[in-house]
Amino acid sequence: MTHNISHDQMAFTATLITNTVDALKAASGNSEALTQIIVQFYSDATAADLDLEEIENILGVNESCIMDLAQLSEEDEEVVIAAFEDISNA
Repeated sequence: MTHNISHDQMAFTATLITNTVDALKAASGNSEALTQIIVQFYSDATAADLDLEEIENILGVNESCIMDLAQLSEEDEEVVIAAFEDISNA
């Protein structure tokens, strides 16, 4: 199965990554803010029709990406993953 990703979707994804990384960096150490950022990230990603696997890959749940770019502490990564799991399993 081949994914045909439009230029607009690629641009959206790049912007989503940049904005999320910047927000996560700024919220480092603040569990409530980190959770809200992931809620917004998930909302934006699903509104753009990204599937769960794509969202997980962008976030870095199974591979490195946003969380590594944000250089989060291990504790902050746990908060981000927990927030993502809570909303994606809701």
